[in-house]
Amino acid sequence: MRDGCGAGSDSAADTFIVEGHPAVSVLLAAGHFEILDLVIEAGRFPGLLARAAELGLKVREVPGETLRRDPGYRFHRGAFATVRRPAPRTPDETFWVQATRLLVPIDPADAGNLGTLLRSAVAFGIDGVVMEKGRGVDVYSRKSIRGSAGAVFRLPIFEVASLEHTLDRLGEAGFVLLGVSEGVASRPLGEVRAARKTAIILGSESAGLPPEIERQCAELVHLPKREAADSHNIAVTGAILMWEWFGRVG
Repeated sequence: MRDGCGAGSDSAADTFIVEGHPAVSVLLAAGHFEILDLVIEAGRFPGLLARAAELGLKVREVPGETLRRDPGYRFHRGAFATVRRPAPRTPDETFWVQATRLLVPIDPADAGNLGTLLRSAVAFGIDGVVMEKGRGVDVYSRKSIRGSAGAVFRLPIFEVASLEHTLDRLGEAGFVLLGVSEGVASRPLGEVRAARKTAIILGSESAGLPPEIERQCAELVHLPKREAADSHNIAVTGAILMWEWFGRVG
């Protein structure tokens, strides 16, 4: 992690903003993100200041009235950081062997829902999240980070170049791919059980899973609902699946 008092020449595409004491605390605890600028409202959050000092980070302490006049940071709640976006990465062989629970959101359309999904993923012991770079909303957007309550910093996030290739590699590594689909070939959730190594494949609320991804799944599953009900959003669907397969006791 590098000291810094400003993002310098880094473009917006190379950085992201983390807002609020809870999310900044998780960010600092993660310890492996490059923080370019850390701003804390003067007189607040001594714990953040102490942790920043332990990490050798410089902090800009700014009066609260100054922060509140800046419309770009209206959601900061007294603390925010500018962070360098991590380079996209692919799981290595060690991860493939050790991981047993993966989440694969495809084309997520709402950053808040994606963040909430990641928050549930931490709660239910997901080992990592696999996404295709540039496909769907940005996992490091401000809305996604807020929705995740910092969970995005607790999970390995893999932004891969080709999702179809990575799903093939998942199968080779022993993962059973369970896809969520409303198609005629899908089975009700109560009839499908997770394997020891399971990857949950979630499509967008509007389009569902692309046909080519459905063909890669070992099994398709849907949540039973009344005919008149709209489909669940990705955060609700993912939470129900993870509770049923990984969180249910007994």
